Amino acid sequence: KQWYQRRVAITPGNNDLEGKNSATESSSMSLKVPELEKTLTLFHTVSIAVGQIIGSGIFISPNVIIKGVGSMGLSLIIWTVGGLLSLCGALCFGELGAICPKAGGEYQYIKMTYGRMASFANLWNLIIVNSMAVAVISLTFSTYFLSLFMDPSHSHFETLKKVLAAFAILTVVSICMYGTKAGVWVQNVFTITKFLALLFLVSLAVAYLCQGHTENITSGFEGSNMDVSKWSGALLTSLWAYNGWNHISIVASEVKNPEKNVPRALVISMVLVTCTYIVINLAYHTLLSPYDLIRSESIAVHAGEMFFAEYSQGTLTFARYFFATSVAVSTFGALLSITLSSSRLPYAGAVEGMMPTLFGLVSKTNKTPITSLAFLGSCAFLCVWPSNIGNLIQYVGFLSWIFWGLCFVAVIVLRFKMPDIQRPFKIPLVVPVLAALTSLYLIVGSVYANPLISGLWLIAALLSVPVYYGYVDNEKMCQRWMDKLTNILLHYLEAAEQKQ
Repeated sequence: KQWYQRRVAITPGNNDLEGKNSATESSSMSLKVPELEKTLTLFHTVSIAVGQIIGSGIFISPNVIIKGVGSMGLSLIIWTVGGLLSLCGALCFGELGAICPKAGGEYQYIKMTYGRMASFANLWNLIIVNSMAVAVISLTFSTYFLSLFMDPSHSHFETLKKVLAAFAILTVVSICMYGTKAGVWVQNVFTITKFLALLFLVSLAVAYLCQGHTENITSGFEGSNMDVSKWSGALLTSLWAYNGWNHISIVASEVKNPEKNVPRALVISMVLVTCTYIVINLAYHTLLSPYDLIRSESIAVHAGEMFFAEYSQGTLTFARYFFATSVAVSTFGALLSITLSSSRLPYAGAVEGMMPTLFGLVSKTNKTPITSLAFLGSCAFLCVWPSNIGNLIQYVGFLSWIFWGLCFVAVIVLRFKMPDIQRPFKIPLVVPVLAALTSLYLIVGSVYANPLISGLWLIAALLSVPVYYGYVDNEKMCQRWMDKLTNILLHYLEAAEQKQ
């Protein structure tokens, strides 16, 4: 009983930003969802974003990008452009987060701008997308971790990889259930460890240059692929590596002084990550030739082996195990970060009366959204088992940029819809315009490249419309559906419930 709490009911989510309280929302839900405690400082918030962004992408994407552009010079330009575009998106979310520092991030921004229907569609897809992202990152972690002990060609490697990924999800959910501070503390440890490993890689590159090996770094634009269509694919790959900058806004309600710290954390984290990515790519191109980068799947491991190849077999083995372990640590940190932030989405839906109120149950001891975490973990667990992870990644990217584009446009719309609202953080209009055009380019490009699969993804997104009008917008059905599920869970948890 001490693990769960319910409080006396109030109407979910006030609509002060909309200038009125919705009687419809008030009558559709009678159970109070308790607020989350503000425990995250600016350092903690930046750590969540950096830990989320710098995961598997920097260890996988460089060889895909070099395959598309063909040269070191163009690949560095792609990484820089990807960072600038992601910074534009982060700045847009910074303004929106300062206006609306609530749990749920982009869900709240879309609701404020376009209404309940659009926000429910966003919430519907965000839960699916983030569950798949958790599954993809957990599988990346299990692949590198398991490769320390087993050859990937082993007949049981795929099965054991998925089992280990499922166990990693269970472990991370348990850590986040224990408390937000516990999750962030572990995240901080993994973030520091990750940067130490990347710093070691950069040190090897500097030492390699000091030994006179400049043949790779001086190649410049030699071998550049001038096919512009290949550049778009490379840019999408770099943006996947930068993915995660939006997760600060999801935990905005738990950030101390969110009006200032949320936009600051977004800008600081994106500048830090962009500079880190450029430096790491320079290190890769110092240690490896473009040909080596193209044929290598484990770039960091290969780079370490290249430096220690002239030394003893023991140092070569050390490099292989050290960098393989570093990649596993990096992806585990990203897994922890995305689980911590994404679990707030079902909670936000419960607060707003769009999800069953059982997702609003908060741990009485640790003040964490325990049922929301369990739901996200269960969805991610189910996503682990499909074999085609590539489709999961494409689904995440396609749907993410649709709703991010709506958020970028929301910055412009709210300038005219709410001209008098206080904006502690305000950006030039050229920033959301550029970000919105980028979203349109990526969406149209995906549809053009694969119209069938993109159409199926779009249908999956549109399924939220009948669900909304059939259940969420149906007051009696919605309340009966939500309360019944909540009462069942409360019964098994032997937790007390109080109604209005």
